[in-house]
Amino acid sequence: MKNNFQQRVLEIVQAIPRGQVLTYGQVAALADTPRAARQVGRILYSQGRTVPWQRVINHYGGLSTYKVGSGELQRALLEKEGLSFKPDGTIDLKQYQWQPSLRMIKKLRLPEEVAFQINAQLPFSKVRLK
Repeated sequence: MKNNFQQRVLEIVQAIPRGQVLTYGQVAALADTPRAARQVGRILYSQGRTVPWQRVINHYGGLSTYKVGSGELQRALLEKEGLSFKPDGTIDLKQYQWQPSLRMIKKLRLPEEVAFQINAQLPFSKVRLK
C-alpha cells in the first residue's frame, strides 16, 4: 500500500511533461514535504520503469542515477526527449525545468496559496497563472 507522500510523488512525476525535468527536491516541495529529496529518489527507484523517472534529476542539473547503474539509460531517455547535456554532463535547468502552472497545481490538489509559495521556491521559476 502506498502512503500519501508516495502517491503525491508519483502523481507529480507523471505530470512532468516530456522534455522537461524537476529536481528531487522540487518534487518533494511540490508534494508538500520539503527536505524529502532522498525519499523521492527511493520512491522512484522502487517503482522501476512505471513512471517517467528519467525526468527527475539532482539540483546541479546532473544525473544521480549512475550510482544505481541507470545513469546511461536516463541520459539516453532524456536526450531522446530533446534535452541537451553540457560538456560537464549536466543540463541547463533554466531551459528545461518544468514550471507547473497554477492550473496544474490545482489539478494536483494543492491549495492556491501553496502554489505561489512552491513556485517561488523553485530555482529559476516564474509564477505562471495559466
